[in-house]
Amino acid sequence: MEHESVAIQNVKDLQTRERQWLEGMLGRHLQENQQVFIMVFTPGALPDEVTRQRARAGLEKTWEQVDRHMKEHGITDEEFDAAVDEAMEHVRRREP
Repeated sequence: MEHESVAIQNVKDLQTRERQWLEGMLGRHLQENQQVFIMVFTPGALPDEVTRQRARAGLEKTWEQVDRHMKEHGITDEEFDAAVDEAMEHVRRREP
């Protein structure tokens, strides 16, 4: 039996308990216009070709959505990069 290793879910489509669990795990509130991307992997184990293709397709779909959102809202590449840098800094500060 094959298991999916990547999941993408719109926050607005999450059930209340799922959303609360994710918010508790992430330590922050999720917004309706966000998506949750979850990937499960075993360190050191190489995925098979089908799994890699599915993961790539999921990532490409996500980046297409990001690009579309940026264009619709007039977000520049520089603003996007700054937001990613800010988010990464926030995550790093939370680590012990």
